[in-house]
Amino acid sequence: MAKAEVDSAQHNNNRLGNHSSKNMHRRHTTLREKGRRQAIRGPAYMFNEKGTSLTPEEERFLDSAEYGNIPVVRKMLEESKTLNFNCVDYMGQNALQLAVGNEHLEVTELLLKKENLARVGDALLLAISKGYVRIVEAILSHPAFAQGQRLALSPLEQELRDDDFYAYDEDGTRFSHDITPIILAAHCQEYEIVHILLLKGARIERPHDYFCKCNECIDKQRKDSFSHSRSRMNAYKGLASAAYLSLSSEDPVLTALELSNELARLANIETEFKNLIEFHMETKS
Repeated sequence: MAKAEVDSAQHNNNRLGNHSSKNMHRRHTTLREKGRRQAIRGPAYMFNEKGTSLTPEEERFLDSAEYGNIPVVRKMLEESKTLNFNCVDYMGQNALQLAVGNEHLEVTELLLKKENLARVGDALLLAISKGYVRIVEAILSHPAFAQGQRLALSPLEQELRDDDFYAYDEDGTRFSHDITPIILAAHCQEYEIVHILLLKGARIERPHDYFCKCNECIDKQRKDSFSHSRSRMNAYKGLASAAYLSLSSEDPVLTALELSNELARLANIETEFKNLIEFHMETKS
């Protein structure tokens, strides 16, 4: 009976390992394909005349979103039968990103009411980076965040959903693919936004040990060691930020000391962590 249980456990571990490997392979294959598309398109598209691939209606819609023309945006969303509200301008930004980037809360709220709205994740990261608290709250009220699952996943992890939550192969995504909303808020020292995200259940997961031999870590190190190291750096930088330490820990001082010791140990293993120690010491002071 004991042998059967051991065999069953080994079978489950193998199955989970195979599933993880398949997901990682699929993720990297998709990124390669999107990279090829971007390379084929090249940088020249940035210098094309605005609207070369847009209809006059779409041009007017994007301009209205960018400049906060609420009546026009509302009328077009409610009355137009041909409008593609996910269309993008020559810089690869859609109406939601333009509205958020220019701090137009009312326009953002109008767009968020539309079903199948693309790049909601990009808009959230953009609002966090600019410290637009009210817009962050509006975006977090979107149904995509109802269960809180989207907040725990980075753009790279969201990719497996095969939707348009993030613009993986466009310039619309200006943040590292391993950045989650709360990591970005912590990096930007946005206390109020960090607090909002913590109330939503978002947390920064501590990276695995450097010598971890789980399937996920092995795959990441083998496929792209640079991205793996960068994701660890971004996570620890978020954990070490004053905003996250003060709001997520019952004893921020003790947590800071423990984190400092851990970073000092990592600096002897991963040299890139030496700069992070300096950042952490500045944060504590």
